[in-house]
Amino acid sequence: MTSAACTVVPVRAASTRRRSATRERRADRQTLILRTVESLLADRSFRDLTVEDVMRQAELPRTTFYRYFPDLESILLHGVAEIADELDEASTVWYDAVGDPAAALEPAATGLVEVYQRHGRLLLAFSDAAAIAPEVEQAWRAAIDGFVEQTTDRIRRLQQSGDTEVPDPREIARALVWMTERYLHETYGRGSDVPTATAVETIVTIWRRALFDGATR
Repeated sequence: MTSAACTVVPVRAASTRRRSATRERRADRQTLILRTVESLLADRSFRDLTVEDVMRQAELPRTTFYRYFPDLESILLHGVAEIADELDEASTVWYDAVGDPAAALEPAATGLVEVYQRHGRLLLAFSDAAAIAPEVEQAWRAAIDGFVEQTTDRIRRLQQSGDTEVPDPREIARALVWMTERYLHETYGRGSDVPTATAVETIVTIWRRALFDGATR
């Protein structure tokens, strides 16, 4: 390798490290700001928040906010993506379960409940922001619609294996997913103290009876 080439390689490596560090710092700052918004939502509505409130609590300059977000509503879009990823991870336990599909409902429901317990106030803020930032509501509905499609596919596979006899997989999926979303939204978005075990049992009971009562398993 020539000396010129030897020089280029370290320069490129250093440039790559800088870009990686910049991306990590950006992700860390975005997460800090999002977590700060969540903490403030514990005792006030989203509509009462200001950028000054958030950055004062985060102990960062106000100008730093605008490096990462154009406005407060865009933080909610960032939150939609993060929460959707967490819900997808929890739901996969049931979507990809091997063996007894009814038994896999409990760990999946536990994961969902824990996500709503962590982010309930942020989820409630989606509703508060809907009137002034309809793109937030649209993003959340799109995420939930994705879960409806995955649930529909799972139910169709259960039909094929003889594990369920529901008449219309998509409508059953739509009813179950939105019921679960609204139940957990109202339960933990508004600060309810319903125990985890109670919420999990409620969800599992409804899904199990809707999908598996009367099946030929």
